[in-house]
Amino acid sequence: MAKIIVCGQNHIRTPNLPRNSRHTLLQLKSFPTGRYPIEKLWYPLASFLPWQPLWGKYHAIHSFNRIVYTNKPWFLTFEDHRVLYRNPKNKQEAIVYDLLNNRLALDNCQKLIAISDYAKLRFINRIKGWKTEEKLTNKLDVIHPNFTTRVDQPKAYQPDQNLQLVFVGHHIARKGGVVALRLAKKAEKLGLPLTIHIISGLGHGSGVPTDFPDTTKYLEDLKLLNLNNVVFHKYIPNDKVIELLSQSHFQLMATLHDTYGFSIIEGFSVATPVITTNVCALPEFVRHGENGYILELPINEIRHWSDWMYGEKTKSNEYWEILDTTYDYLAEKALEQIIQFLDRTDKQEHYEFLSAGALAQAQIVHNSEKQNELFDNLYATAV
Repeated sequence: MAKIIVCGQNHIRTPNLPRNSRHTLLQLKSFPTGRYPIEKLWYPLASFLPWQPLWGKYHAIHSFNRIVYTNKPWFLTFEDHRVLYRNPKNKQEAIVYDLLNNRLALDNCQKLIAISDYAKLRFINRIKGWKTEEKLTNKLDVIHPNFTTRVDQPKAYQPDQNLQLVFVGHHIARKGGVVALRLAKKAEKLGLPLTIHIISGLGHGSGVPTDFPDTTKYLEDLKLLNLNNVVFHKYIPNDKVIELLSQSHFQLMATLHDTYGFSIIEGFSVATPVITTNVCALPEFVRHGENGYILELPINEIRHWSDWMYGEKTKSNEYWEILDTTYDYLAEKALEQIIQFLDRTDKQEHYEFLSAGALAQAQIVHNSEKQNELFDNLYATAV
């Protein structure tokens, strides 16, 4: 049995660790955020943990989104290459990134774990042409996040029920909550039997990827939280989120950018299909007409929404017009998909097929028992 130190960013740890390991996992608080914000000293160091535990009674380190300084065996899980390498702005920064790259090439860095094919693609593109490219590629694997499957059969659809949709996400604009609210407004005007639940801290504006920085642009959308067919839950415990997912017919996550979308798999774990977009990793586990529906956005070669603007351009009227149009486009496409579903003569059979597909995805690809064994065997190599 090995003792494994778990460190790095908190938000991706739980779905990417064994759930019931035979090894001992010692979880450390996220670093360098909080007490020792090393990136404030120098931005390139934001990807680096410049320390190693002082005690010696551990066998290996499993780091998340951070490169560690250690002589022990270590494993790295990441969601996107940007958490490891930023683009250097000058020669000094380039030197730092070379040093970080070299740490990944050391023999004691035993495995690089991308949580998706999207993350792997981003990483491979980033290291192309580097001296260490072959060595890094040989230790690179994809291990999808894992969740406990909570049901053993698909759900049934009762035609006399209001269609229940749920949006889950702190970032109300980026993840598609604004789209959900605009959908609710359109559905209300048409008198559709539809209720949309919103679980969100309503984070939006400056600092959120894809968002328009001026929050006043979102005021009219946020007023839609008061619609009769919208139920706003704000923050609720995770067990209540799962309960609401299980009671809903579809999860709606019309996101403009999301490196994975953990809540979708949580929905699949209770046999709830999803309506989402085709960005980043999402098409890897959502198949249109099989376990949900995909709303098509224009994307580029790295699977990002191709109309996304950066830097000062995000403050332009042009970008708000693009966002405003895109939110409305996605709401309209989601509405068309829902009307098409409601108009089906076989919607009960079709819904059960979608629900079965969602559950199968959770059971086969995101199976916590299988991933538990995989990680335990990986950790055993460090003893």
